[in-house]
Formats: sequence, structure tokens, C-alpha cells
Amino acid sequence: MLLKRRRHLVVGISAGVVAATFLVLILLPVPRAFTMDGAAIYDLEPTCTGIATTSGTTVTFHWSAGGRTYFFVVSCSAGEVAYQSNGTQGSGSFVSTGGVYEFGSSCPGPGPCFPADVVGTYTGPLLPL
Repeated sequence: MLLKRRRHLVVGISAGVVAATFLVLILLPVPRAFTMDGAAIYDLEPTCTGIATTSGTTVTFHWSAGGRTYFFVVSCSAGEVAYQSNGTQGSGSFVSTGGVYEFGSSCPGPGPCFPADVVGTYTGPLLPL
């Protein structure tokens, strides 16, 4: 009887430790850095690449380009502009609604295009669900 009780206690404690570890992995925000060289968004480009975020992620970044440009951050999943600016450099931040965010200078067909270099950080869980 004592052995059976001890076994249930060990299983219960082990399950609690596993559950607590899992919660820490999905709830603990961890800072991550990203860099993008030559980031450009072309009008006719059907793909959307960038950083994958979870809802509530805070993204902070700085961008610079070799010439005056329009710079955008676009939420691929929501189809919305999260940030926009013009000039040769800038900084910004936003809180993500989740999904992939694409960064880059606007590069329409004709005219000069000055791709941007982007560096930034974002926070997110170690284990996104």
C-alpha cells in the first residue's frame, strides 16, 4: 500500500513538473534579433517573407536605405500595413497580431528602388503554438 502511494506521488509530481515546464516554454517571452539586407517589397511579387510572430509580440526595428524611399512593414496574414515611413532611415515598433510580417522598401516597376537594411528585435515564446 505504501509503495502504491509513493508511486502515485512520484507520478503526480512528475506530471506537475512537465506541465510547469510546458507553460514556461509557451509563456516566457524571449528576445530574438533579426537582420535583413536589401529588403524590398515588389508590387507584383506574390510571396510574403519576413519574421513569424505570435499575437502580442512586440517588434522593434531600425531601417536604412541608400536613397530616399518609402519603407513599409506589412502583415501578410492581415493584409495590413503595420508601419510606413519615407526617407533614408527610420525606426519603429509595433505589437503583432500574429503571423508573418514583411519588411522592405516599396519597389514599384519603373523608377529607382533603394532596398533597405533592417535590424531589429522581437519577443516571443520559446515554443510558439
